[in-house]
Formats: sequence, C-alpha cells, structure tokens
Amino acid sequence: MPRRPAELIPAVPLYLIPHVLMQRIREVGEELDRIAVKRTARHFYTVSVRTRPVKREYQSERARRKRGGGGE
Repeated sequence: MPRRPAELIPAVPLYLIPHVLMQRIREVGEELDRIAVKRTARHFYTVSVRTRPVKREYQSERARRKRGGGGE
C-alpha cells in the first residue's frame, strides 16, 4: 500500500507554529505519524504533517470516543 502524501503548510510564521501543530494534531488524532518543521526564510517555516491509516480493529474504538461513548 503506498504511503499517504505529506501535507505541506508553507510560510508559517514562527509564533504560529504551536497553533498550527495543535490544530493538525486535533484534526488527525491517532493517525499522526510524523511532523517536520523546516526553516525557509527569515522567521518563516514549512510544516509537513504525515499521517498513517489506523488499523481496522482500532477504528471502531476511535469512532466511539469521537461520539462520546467510550468513557468506561
């Protein structure tokens, strides 16, 4: 199975890197595989986020937690 392409977020100012990372972590959750931050010019950075598929056995558990029913 081919890898999913990394999502590139170009020209992120230094002070916004924590916000961008937090936002992407919340969106992809357990699928997060890797985050890479590279300096481009002056105080700007490129953020690369790579995800991976979650195993099928864990997908139903993840869906249950998103709906709010997994707090036992």
